[in-house]
Amino acid sequence: MFYFKPTIYTDYDTKKRVETLVFKLYQLTYSLIFLAFTNSVKKPNFQVNIGRVFTVTHVIFVIKPLNNMYKLTLLALLATQFVIAQTTDSPLNVLFVGNSLTYFNNMPQQFEQIADEQGHHVTVDQHTPGGTGFVHHVANNTLYQKFRDQVWDYVIIQPGSNESPGFSYPIAETITRGKKLRDSIIKYSPCASIHYYEISYGIVNNTPASFIQYQDRQTLIKNNLTQMANETGIPFIPIGECFRGAMETDDSQFLWVNYGDIHPNAKGSYLAACAFFNGIFKSPIVNTAQLGGLSNSDALFLRNQAESTTLNNLDDWLINTYTSTANFDYTATTSSSVSFTNTSTNYDNIHWDFGDGVTSTSENVNHNFDFTTNASYTVLMTAYKDCKEHHKIVTITQALLNTEEYLLENKIILFPNPTSDFLQINTTKANAIDKVILYDILGKQVSQKDYELMNDGKTVNLKKLSVGVYIISFTINSKRHQFKVVRI
Repeated sequence: MFYFKPTIYTDYDTKKRVETLVFKLYQLTYSLIFLAFTNSVKKPNFQVNIGRVFTVTHVIFVIKPLNNMYKLTLLALLATQFVIAQTTDSPLNVLFVGNSLTYFNNMPQQFEQIADEQGHHVTVDQHTPGGTGFVHHVANNTLYQKFRDQVWDYVIIQPGSNESPGFSYPIAETITRGKKLRDSIIKYSPCASIHYYEISYGIVNNTPASFIQYQDRQTLIKNNLTQMANETGIPFIPIGECFRGAMETDDSQFLWVNYGDIHPNAKGSYLAACAFFNGIFKSPIVNTAQLGGLSNSDALFLRNQAESTTLNNLDDWLINTYTSTANFDYTATTSSSVSFTNTSTNYDNIHWDFGDGVTSTSENVNHNFDFTTNASYTVLMTAYKDCKEHHKIVTITQALLNTEEYLLENKIILFPNPTSDFLQINTTKANAIDKVILYDILGKQVSQKDYELMNDGKTVNLKKLSVGVYIISFTINSKRHQFKVVRI
């Protein structure tokens, strides 16, 4: 008996190539042995768990007398196939399903360029016939063939322009069609992450009444998308809310082709591409040269709007509810020791790799690094959920640990704690406190409607919070810190 031991793949971008190579491996090995030993071979018992956690559970060949040469040949073939599987750089496949609201100004391609620049190697495809919606997509064989032809990592599905507000069909019918699309996607790509595209409806003309009408319609769309998300288990990317926030912040930033036209102009499509990146990868866009043909100032405004709307309200878009997030905070305890705190959400289990041969599955870890051996270490944290995995990577150096920024933790004081209303955050230096986030004891992010950073920049109003234990997280000089807080 020849037994190929389990091999675990944790490379985020390897799913498709593992599926393909495993199939080829099956064909090659079985054909080779079958031809050489027609009367000696039973069909391989072959099982593969396809997904973000790529596990080949076993390949068993039962062979009658087999000399050492054939054993070595088979083993070499297996080893060659899996070395290729582990080293090939395969992109993430992203499919946009929608209409002209999606394809205007090559928005999917802008998203691809941003993602590639930010270190996420993606390949984008689209099915976006003009004037279509779910009612057309569910009856389109070309779309179903596209679902079958590729293993998709991410699929974005956009309801029709009048389906989103419920004007053309009751929202219940659109939800039923959304479920059919979801089920077909999952059938052929069981580990795909699916997101809805929340559209923006546009403004009829430049009057106060028209702006009020726009606000009402956008609220209707948001409520419908929230209902769709809850009933289908699919989060949505809040493009419409990004448009609304941008208009409310600076009404000179007009985002549509014209009044009375719901199609995005160049600014609107760039804003959408940025928000899709923020929502899918749950991270900001940094040091980018991708401006969508806009001025630096306009592009920066739109990126900031996309980031603040999308990332600061992940619970509102059901992103934290239906997708997992790998995240952690870390603080230097000595010049070579670091305390790592898991802040991931919606996960089954986690795995730490500290880059020095040491791994852990504990929630929180204190780890010592030997900087006499290496000048830096890459720490990889993986959060697993069902068949998907998400990663966060940080490089640790001794110089980084020795800076005052990372030794600031011991100089932060929170009081009173426990508190019934206000929490004061004091530091020994005049450092700006920013991006305050609260999590409940299960790691779920608390809605920002329930707490507020006051104008003094160091007092947090917790009056609306329910009694309980929370984790408060905030940044000082771009470094995130977190503490336990008790609301009484």
